Amino acid sequence: MKSVAVLAYDDCLVSAVSGVLEILSIANSLARESSGRECFTGLDIVSPEGGSVTGYVGIPLQVCGSIHDVRPDILVLPPVFGEIEPLLANSSLIQCIADLGKQGTILASACAGSFLMARAGVLDGKPATTHWKLAPDFSSRFEHVDLQVRRMLIDGGSYICAGGAMAWQDLALHIVARFTGRDAAADCAKMLVMDSTRDVQTPYFMFENKVCNKGFADMEINRVQEWMQDNYSSEISSGVLAEKAQLGERTLLRRFKRATGMTPNNYLQQLRIEAARHLLEVSSTSVDEITVLVGYDNPSSFRRLFKKMTGLSPREYRSRFSRMK
Repeated sequence: MKSVAVLAYDDCLVSAVSGVLEILSIANSLARESSGRECFTGLDIVSPEGGSVTGYVGIPLQVCGSIHDVRPDILVLPPVFGEIEPLLANSSLIQCIADLGKQGTILASACAGSFLMARAGVLDGKPATTHWKLAPDFSSRFEHVDLQVRRMLIDGGSYICAGGAMAWQDLALHIVARFTGRDAAADCAKMLVMDSTRDVQTPYFMFENKVCNKGFADMEINRVQEWMQDNYSSEISSGVLAEKAQLGERTLLRRFKRATGMTPNNYLQQLRIEAARHLLEVSSTSVDEITVLVGYDNPSSFRRLFKKMTGLSPREYRSRFSRMK
């Protein structure tokens, strides 16, 4: 049996705290029915200092004690929906997380919970994931972590990271699968009517087409971006963009990468795929027609690129996210 504790803190996602424990409790119930014994024990909620905390929606959470007083086999770090800086600045808390990791506790995070593990040094030189929207902030803070934000979940043995805010569900089912078997996790998912097959976050990415690199602003590049947003379906070359910006091509490429974090071509692909995603969601337009509308001329190549960038084929994406149902 594995003891489990969830670390609750102010502005944490309450559903993640209770939901992880509920999924593990249901796994225990199913295990009792099939084998007569439970898989997880403890199932406690702790806080940084031992006092009650208030979740993101203002719901108070009662805890059994402080993180400093427990040594669980598994410690779950839930998403944070408020300011994470106070938690990262809590040196006593960060040191405790680091110590638990060194003592053999498996650290498991969802969404922004990975920031705490990274600050504790647990993820240095290792692959990790977090919510796709937090990736730029994570990368700027923790340059020694191999951030693989496309992935929904990464199990590093002594640690587990899950990506999105609701990926605590994937995390909980993975814990069940790892310690009780895939069949038990599948039974648990069926009981809860949950999808247990998500491997990547890419279908959920929302491309923010604006200058975003560390607050850096470049008016010429901004102007080029705005033009690209209005003309993404046209044939666009670096020469055309350089002319729009009134810059040399090499200068344009350097400044575009500095301002956006990507090349003009990658930026254009993002704009086109985002437009295609929108059409798949809100229209019944065929994939061949969408191919042309967003600026491509080969439906087969478009399908391959779409799947590479989103993790789903256009048909699968429409099936999952269409608003026309």
